[in-house]
Amino acid sequence: MQQINYSEAFERAILSTIIYTPESFKEVLDRGLKKEDFYIPFHQILFQALEYLYEHSAIEESIIKEYLGKEFDEHLMLEVMAAYPVTNLSFYVQKLQEYSRLRQFKQLAHQILQSVDENKNAEDILHLIHQEVEKTEEGGRELFKISSFGEIKAEDAEFVCKSWLPFPKNTVSLVSAGGGVGKSFLLLQAAMRMVRDEKLKVFMWLSEDPLGLSRSRFEMIAGQILETDVLVFEKNLHIVGADAETIHFLEESRGSISINGKFYQFKRMLNAYDVIILDPLIAMFGADENNNAHARMFINLFTRWATKEKKTIIFIHHGTKNSSQSRGASAFVDAVRLVYRVEYIRNEKGDISEDESRYVLLDKDNNGSKKYLGALKVKRQIFPKKQKSMIEIEYE
Repeated sequence: MQQINYSEAFERAILSTIIYTPESFKEVLDRGLKKEDFYIPFHQILFQALEYLYEHSAIEESIIKEYLGKEFDEHLMLEVMAAYPVTNLSFYVQKLQEYSRLRQFKQLAHQILQSVDENKNAEDILHLIHQEVEKTEEGGRELFKISSFGEIKAEDAEFVCKSWLPFPKNTVSLVSAGGGVGKSFLLLQAAMRMVRDEKLKVFMWLSEDPLGLSRSRFEMIAGQILETDVLVFEKNLHIVGADAETIHFLEESRGSISINGKFYQFKRMLNAYDVIILDPLIAMFGADENNNAHARMFINLFTRWATKEKKTIIFIHHGTKNSSQSRGASAFVDAVRLVYRVEYIRNEKGDISEDESRYVLLDKDNNGSKKYLGALKVKRQIFPKKQKSMIEIEYE
């Protein structure tokens, strides 16, 4: 027996309640109900009309009829008007949204079966599933919540690693440096401090470094800089290295850009982590690195993830050739909340004067990191002393 995933009675009850008590429409809108959640076509256009009239005019039967014009259906309107208004409106809205999502899943199932019959690639089908499921999840939420300033409690931005190298929580940051400067060393030490001092769970994808090399650096930092037993870090600091195939989270095909379905799988795999460090950004991009639209789409993908699931995401980004300035589109920098630039410490002649330390410059600070960093330019020890040979290896 086929399941019916809609209710004409519920749809009429909601519309009737809005018409007879227009002030109730605010609750309906706050709960994110939209015209697509209605199954009956006339109910869809009526809801859209009510939405417009609520904002711009008044909700009255004569005005509704005039507004809809040829789309007005006298018989169906009478059925709506004959329905009793309800007091528990939230229940009816919730049920309507549930029916709507079930219909979307049914449509998705049909698309999957059709794709299988057409011998589509399994990766393409998986991509379709991830996209439609996420779209359905988002569609069940409010578009946004409006608050008055009187309702809001003043709060400062929160940071991780704020005593050494602060990064704002639940957003995306960028660390830029030229080749061999030591950015991977810097972020590895920052990650270790997050684990040791704040008990955070940190994931690092150091895609240019073999795991054995990262382990060597890890032991060196633990023993010679942090003076902490390596066992303190091993439970909550996890890594992927150069042995793993890099994922391009954006895919370019015939001039258009799409999200790789593996991005959604990647998010699920990292659900347990508080901080995610990815090195380098460009290895995971997959689009035109000089295209601002592509760059913004990429960063926004991670910003939504960070905000929605409370992840602190940090990208390590290559500088332009012979420079520490971020390479590629300016939108990489524009779209993140914080940018650190790492540089050698040089003497008056321009020679490197300190092997174990680097300058860290705060190039962009939307969340107030300077308050904890102390200055726009600070010195940080990256390498153990008397270890000149241990510098960052740059892979082309």
